[in-house]
Amino acid sequence: MRDSLEAAEQRVEKLIAKANRAHRGAGWSYELTSEVDNIEVRAQAGAHILRIHPCWLRYVVSQGEFQSCVADEIEAWHLLEQLTGPVSTFV
Repeated sequence: MRDSLEAAEQRVEKLIAKANRAHRGAGWSYELTSEVDNIEVRAQAGAHILRIHPCWLRYVVSQGEFQSCVADEIEAWHLLEQLTGPVSTFV
C-alpha cells in the first residue's frame, strides 16, 4: 500500500514541475494532508498549494482517474483565474 502512495506522489511531483514550467510565476507546490476531503487549491501571495488527501490520491491513481481528478484541477484553476482576472479596457 505504501508503494502505491509513493507512486501516486511521484505523479503529483511531475505534475507540479510541469505546471511550474507551463504557468510561470504561479509557484505551484503540493502537500499530502488529511485536512481536506479530497483535493483543494490554496492560493496565497502568488503561490498555489495543491492540498491532497493521501487515501483519495491513491484511489484515483489506482482507478486511472489521475488526469481528470488531479491534473485538471490545476488547469481549471488557471482558466478560472484568466476568466475572472482584471479586464482590459479597449478604446
